[in-house]
Amino acid sequence: MRQEALVVPPGTIDVHAHYFPRDAPPSEVIAGFPRAPRLVIDSPETGRLVRGTDDFRTVRRALWDVPARLADMDRAGVAVQAISPVPVMLEYGAPAAPFAGYCRWVNESVARAVEDGDGRLVGIGTVPLGSPPECVAELRYLSEVLGLRGIEIGTRIDGMELDDTALEYFFDAVDGLGLAVLVHPVDGGGGAVRRSGFTYDFGLGMPSDTALAATALVFGGVLDRHRGLRIAMVHGCGTFPWAYPRLRLGAQIAGTHTPEELDLLVSRLYADTLVFDAAHLPALVHRFGPNRVLLGSDHPFIPGQPEGGLTDLDSAAEHLPPGAVPRILRDNALEFLGLSSGELVTDHFSPIKEDHYGTH
Repeated sequence: MRQEALVVPPGTIDVHAHYFPRDAPPSEVIAGFPRAPRLVIDSPETGRLVRGTDDFRTVRRALWDVPARLADMDRAGVAVQAISPVPVMLEYGAPAAPFAGYCRWVNESVARAVEDGDGRLVGIGTVPLGSPPECVAELRYLSEVLGLRGIEIGTRIDGMELDDTALEYFFDAVDGLGLAVLVHPVDGGGGAVRRSGFTYDFGLGMPSDTALAATALVFGGVLDRHRGLRIAMVHGCGTFPWAYPRLRLGAQIAGTHTPEELDLLVSRLYADTLVFDAAHLPALVHRFGPNRVLLGSDHPFIPGQPEGGLTDLDSAAEHLPPGAVPRILRDNALEFLGLSSGELVTDHFSPIKEDHYGTH
């Protein structure tokens, strides 16, 4: 299944999109992990994600059906998507052996979807982070055999923050293999805020949890210890871009870091554009730099995306540095995912006007 010297076709790249296999997990996985998330298809267009006997959420066909996904991409003007597991699949507290089998099933399913994607899908997998031997073995398998380009991880790993020393082995292995890391909140933010309910979990919990994960990576030394890591934070890195100046000042007052060294570490993070407000996009570029912002949509979960994100980028283009738009639409994603391409962004797949690319 491994793809040698993968070259992406011209056009826009969406790095934050999710996929779920339509087939059931292996019986031995279900036997040891009865709440393993699985898909139940109810009609040609809709299905449900289920954990054990509990419904988790209703989903639509593009989540599991590659032709439907490609049709959505065509309508939006997206040439390429990086597909990653649905965050509910990152069940780090599950029994170790069945969860390792579940991760293998997920990764092989993602690789098959990539094969069916006519060169327009790039795979991001998952690993059993709670079990180092199985995790490292799966990292090698998905990279060297399946040809996946990255790993999706949660903002916390079975209660551990990302700078926990127990996770050093993972960052060592990922750094050595040259895999990209996509960090995504799980379970509505995992108690990051004191209010409960979907509005608070979605609107404050997930962005706050993402900010805490970014803080662990920057202030906890992960990025300093692993200089080759390529890490992207979804949802615009949550509330971190706005909290960072205060965090930086706090570290300076406490004498733990200098502003200069922190700015350098922050500039190594990638963040996607899924912030739902064109006015926020210049702030993202200011915080992380024009070489570190990526198009992200959460497809096929968020209504109006990726079209809305592309429209926001169009609206913000005049407030961005020259050349930032094509980098956000394509070039930064190529670098993050470790891909090659002989061409830059064209207007064939993108609604962003070409005269915005370097003239504002």
